[in-house]
Amino acid sequence: MKKLLAVALVSTAAALSLSAQPQTESAAQGPTFRTGVDLIAVDVAVVDGKGKPVEDLLPPDFVVEIDGEQRRVVSAEHVKIDVAAARREAAADPFQTLYTTNLKPSNGRLIVIAIDQLGVRFGAARSILASAAKFLDLLTPADRVAFVAYPEPGVSIGFTSDHTRLKLGMERVVGKQQAFSGKFNVGLYEAIAISEKADGRVFSQVASRVCPRMTGMALEQCEREVLAEADTMVRSVRQDTTDSLRGLYDLLIALSTIEGPKSLILLSEGLVLDSPSDLEGVIRAAAFARVAINVLLMDVPRDDIAVGVLRPTITEDRDMQVRGLGDLAGGSRGSLYYIVGTGETVFERLAGEMLAYYLLGVEQAASDRDDRSHRVDVEVRRRNVTVRSRRAFVLSSPTTTRLNAEETLLDALKSPFGVAEVPLRVTTFTQKDAASDKARIVVAAEVGQPGGGPEEFTVGYVLLDSEGAVVAGSVDKRVLSVPNGSANAPRDYLGEIVVEPGNYSLRFGVVDSSGRRGGVIREVNAWKLGGEEFALGDLLVGDAGTDASPRIRPGVEPRVRGNLGAFFELYATSSGAFDTSKVSLEIADDQDAPALLAGPAEMIAGAQPTQRIVRGVLSVALLPAGRYVARARILRAGNVAGVLVRPFILDAPAATAAAAASPFIRGAVAKFDPRAAMTSQVVGSLLDSVEKRFPAVKGPLVEARAGRYGIAAIEALTAGEQAAAAFFKGLDWYSKGQLGRAAMQLEVAAGPRRDFFAAAFYLGATFAAAGRDRDAAGVWQMAIGNEPRPQLAYTLLADARLRDGQPTAVVDVLEPAYERTPGDDEIAQRLMAAYLMMGRYEEALPVLDGYLSRQPADEAALFAAVFAQYQVATRERLALSTADRTKLARYVRAYNGPYKALLTKYLESMRGR
Repeated sequence: MKKLLAVALVSTAAALSLSAQPQTESAAQGPTFRTGVDLIAVDVAVVDGKGKPVEDLLPPDFVVEIDGEQRRVVSAEHVKIDVAAARREAAADPFQTLYTTNLKPSNGRLIVIAIDQLGVRFGAARSILASAAKFLDLLTPADRVAFVAYPEPGVSIGFTSDHTRLKLGMERVVGKQQAFSGKFNVGLYEAIAISEKADGRVFSQVASRVCPRMTGMALEQCEREVLAEADTMVRSVRQDTTDSLRGLYDLLIALSTIEGPKSLILLSEGLVLDSPSDLEGVIRAAAFARVAINVLLMDVPRDDIAVGVLRPTITEDRDMQVRGLGDLAGGSRGSLYYIVGTGETVFERLAGEMLAYYLLGVEQAASDRDDRSHRVDVEVRRRNVTVRSRRAFVLSSPTTTRLNAEETLLDALKSPFGVAEVPLRVTTFTQKDAASDKARIVVAAEVGQPGGGPEEFTVGYVLLDSEGAVVAGSVDKRVLSVPNGSANAPRDYLGEIVVEPGNYSLRFGVVDSSGRRGGVIREVNAWKLGGEEFALGDLLVGDAGTDASPRIRPGVEPRVRGNLGAFFELYATSSGAFDTSKVSLEIADDQDAPALLAGPAEMIAGAQPTQRIVRGVLSVALLPAGRYVARARILRAGNVAGVLVRPFILDAPAATAAAAASPFIRGAVAKFDPRAAMTSQVVGSLLDSVEKRFPAVKGPLVEARAGRYGIAAIEALTAGEQAAAAFFKGLDWYSKGQLGRAAMQLEVAAGPRRDFFAAAFYLGATFAAAGRDRDAAGVWQMAIGNEPRPQLAYTLLADARLRDGQPTAVVDVLEPAYERTPGDDEIAQRLMAAYLMMGRYEEALPVLDGYLSRQPADEAALFAAVFAQYQVATRERLALSTADRTKLARYVRAYNGPYKALLTKYLESMRGR
């Protein structure tokens, strides 16, 4: 059965706007590509006394005033993050780590953890940043987190789900606040009173304290020095405040390019403002970017050794630092949290509070859209709740001047975050540059929505090294097209960069003809490939069609319709490193799942003796349409040296399922064995039929039964039975392997109508032994006619037809035989093989079930039964009966072959119908 129903899994190594809505509770929405808006979107957090979100409010429960005028609340959508659902979604989409996208996951949050470097003493943030790292573990897989240390230069990591990278970035931040060091012990509160307010009373108090027992010129000099030191201290603090606010403002402006609400967790020890108006620009930017700022105010111990001397106005100084951060949090729908110790409990509370908020749709007035800040106040008609909403919003004027495409793109490339007006997915492939030891980075992108004709985009990128320096960049106009005219794929982009090996950050962006932007940031590891003992380039996969030497076009998630082609390069310091290397190709549901299909790849010589090209093709005929990953598993001396992974999409065949190619092929049947026709049982049975046809050849038959076919031929000729003599002589030649001579004699004996069955049987055997399956089948089929014949005649005929790729003829012959003897496994095997080759799965099923009732361990039949039932269920869109489900589950459990995972996938798919 294994030979008859072998699967054609070919693994030949070949070259290769927010509108009014009723209140509904929903998950956080993904990015909306900018359109006009009818209402003002106001996001509001409402929590009870324990910090838990309040979830049952309706539009009439909210009172919203804009610039002191009450506005109608048209809708109140409760947006709640379902943590369990987010984890399920992440498990269902294991491909997102293989590329970078600006499409926010549907059930995720955008969270920025930021630290004001000038507002934190050296080393003071370590414990709270360690708690921030633990906070990441409380988030869902769908959440995206960014980490920024401002002002520049500082660590900047765009939105990612890579918690390890975020934690490593946090470890690099130490704080840059410098304690003021002067000649006198003057408090900041005193310095501001002296320098900016010309407060004579405070000045006299300070001078009396720091210039004791001085008179005359000495006192005047000391007072001048106190005044100068106060001026210097205040200028330093004001400059730090200016730099901090500028860094925060720039961060918020960058976040404004990203759709949807964002939460910013700001870590700082204080912010000294001249007046609350200093925050107007930042609060306006937070409103425009829809960012809620929660401030974690870090404690400053009174015995800070960095200060050395306790300041005389330490309480007043601290009040100024706290007041500035409190104003910042209150103006941006956030809260101020006092941190003592590590702050773990505060992070835990934030993780809960950020799970839900209300998105209010508030009636808009014509005067709102003027690029100016408008005060917004929100109250809730319920007791014992806390309302957090931003104090202002900004709507862009419709007459805002538009930048040209290049300027718009450059703005997007400057942003440390992705921009989601044009959907993008980007991936990279690293290989060794052919002309040097540099790394060649291939950039592949999917741009815009699926389908559509060619369209011109302004496309560009910048590549930054680990220090933030630009090492490569490009901006140009390109007409991008959908690959192969697919209706389901976006337009694609390909580019390449040659750089020194290292770790880089790629900022890739596009601008369409209407001025909409798209941008992503992807980390690129362009590892060193030259001069390494053994190194691997990235795996490229794509549609190989039916070409034996396919050219694979790199893509983010290539669409495959024919065979899957794979290609990558191996590098070493000596050619001997490849002697014990082998590569296998696999297809799986995700990078960690068991292989559904597998096959070997070949290694051929590359351009250098220390390079090998690995290529291969896998048939995907057995797989349902869907998303998969291709894996290349590299072995050295039997041990795994590496595994490369790339995603791809298997498209459904263009034709109907009924016309899809069957994976069961003619080459599955074994070559004809001439000895099968010469067993004593077969020869004896056929000689009995000769005796009935020629009653006068009893003597020759005695010789023939003794194996002396030549003597039998002479005696039959002497008796005048020329047909019998020709038969015996043909049998003699056949037994000696003289196929040409045997065919001549048996042709004479069988007659033109092949009515001498024994002679026709051996004539067919002679043709089959010579590899002439079609001639053999023609003789056998004519000889069998409509009469019952020995079982071997049917099976040999079926085998010849199957080898010749004529399953229809097999069905014509074997169906009557199967009806007579349904328990004959030899006939059943060949009949179901013919049905499977023809894709007649529904007719194959009862034959398979009957056969498996007698041969329950035949793995090829078990595979074929589950595959056939899957094809029928998919084609007819049928729901399985309980009995069928039980039967198929038994088949899958009994199967222990290489396609166990694939059969399990079939079964799960059918259970879902």
